[in-house]
Amino acid sequence: MNTRLINRHDYPQLDAILWDRAEQYIEPRTAFRLYEERWRFVVPHQLESNERALIAELIRTYGQMLTA
Repeated sequence: MNTRLINRHDYPQLDAILWDRAEQYIEPRTAFRLYEERWRFVVPHQLESNERALIAELIRTYGQMLTA
């Protein structure tokens, strides 16, 4: 994965789990960590295809999520 920043507003479930953060753009490694730590707050059946693709790419880059 390139190190481009992720726009949280492009990914509704990511946006939802960033309830305590103000920044619009986050680092991919941070997104991976927060998906992993807050997976219990993600509603899997509401993941859009682009967000599923993002999660798959994050897993390929940073390793299997412990909670997925």
